[in-house]
Amino acid sequence: MEIVLINAPVTKVSPHSKLALPLGLAYIASVLIQEGRTVSAIDFNISGLNLRRVDNIVKKKPSVIGISAHTETYPNALIIAKRIKELDNSISIVLGGPHASILPEQVLLEDAIDYVAIGEGEATMSELVRYLVDGEGQPEDIKGIGYKDADGKINLNQRRELLDPDALPYPARDLFPLEFYEEQWNISTARGGCPFQCPFCSASFIWEGRRRPRSPENIIEELRMLYEKRGATYTFFSEDLFTINKKWVKKLLELINQLEYPIQWGCATRVDVVDEELLSDMASAGCRSIQFGVESGSQRILDSVKGITKEQVVKVIKTCKKLDINVASSFMIPFPQDTKETLRETKEFIKKLYDCGSRIYMSYTSPYPGTHFYRNKEELGIKILTDKWDEFDAKHNIIETKHLSNQDIEELVNEIVQYTGLKKRA
Repeated sequence: MEIVLINAPVTKVSPHSKLALPLGLAYIASVLIQEGRTVSAIDFNISGLNLRRVDNIVKKKPSVIGISAHTETYPNALIIAKRIKELDNSISIVLGGPHASILPEQVLLEDAIDYVAIGEGEATMSELVRYLVDGEGQPEDIKGIGYKDADGKINLNQRRELLDPDALPYPARDLFPLEFYEEQWNISTARGGCPFQCPFCSASFIWEGRRRPRSPENIIEELRMLYEKRGATYTFFSEDLFTINKKWVKKLLELINQLEYPIQWGCATRVDVVDEELLSDMASAGCRSIQFGVESGSQRILDSVKGITKEQVVKVIKTCKKLDINVASSFMIPFPQDTKETLRETKEFIKKLYDCGSRIYMSYTSPYPGTHFYRNKEELGIKILTDKWDEFDAKHNIIETKHLSNQDIEELVNEIVQYTGLKKRA
């Protein structure tokens, strides 16, 4: 066993979040395997955090262990890393994922973490493994990493150039227990963030709004493989803003329609980057579900954080239902400017969309590191009520605002849940 890749688990599972194949780790694994490395992978979201499995990994004497973590899963990543180091301090531990990319210096303060991978991990891990396993090169020359030198000084290297997503091999899905995932055939259609830079999203901080789509032809070849060789029946295109480039979407739809068999798929996007013609074309090409980020039912709040109108939302939801596309609308509560009045507007709007046939996903606002909300919390009047990263999970309230106390927020959320018949995230 040469390299082990681990997906750190959430502490509290949400009934609204689908268990999906960790594509980032699967891509890193495929690149390393292509280079002749022996790679295994564990997703602790499947089994839950089980330290006996960590002990068994260490017994097999891997050279490098890479751990992927979001903010919510970072504390569990540290538990795993510390256990590894307790058993065998010679194993090199690399932490990657959004949390390490945003707060690399803080992560490197942990004794159990030897390196952080910042941004895209495929080429960075490839080069780092050559150093750690083969003794080639020096850490100061590896772009995209942070590390501690012999004196314990933290060093952050130059960012790595962004990858061409078409140049990557398909993700190594077979390393993971596919039968346990609700979204086992998800496909990454683009790399990078979106240009809208919403204040609650950290993607724009990591990627600076630079979206790099795969070519439609490249995506079609992966679709063919999944449907013809793997027996896929439904695919989710894993991207926050699938329809931002309509010309690109239409080319992909054209190629899907040329397949010898029908496929079914879903995506996520915004209501202001679709229209009836595009939605009709998507439905004809097998689109069966779309999730829209709506966020609020107050137009004043939408103007400040999203730039969409309630009328746009209703029109798009009704169009989707007319075209037999299942639709979900996601909301966040509260925003810094929210008041009791605006949240009651949100309550009424959620009920309206539900009555139009939309599923509703509702989460608590978590000001993640790197977001505008986190970086400007004092100016915005946001008081974060915890210093524990695993509580940044959007499943319970962790903030107060200048207009709403924690008690106010909980009472208003319960009011929304009872009024609309929703299930509260727990």
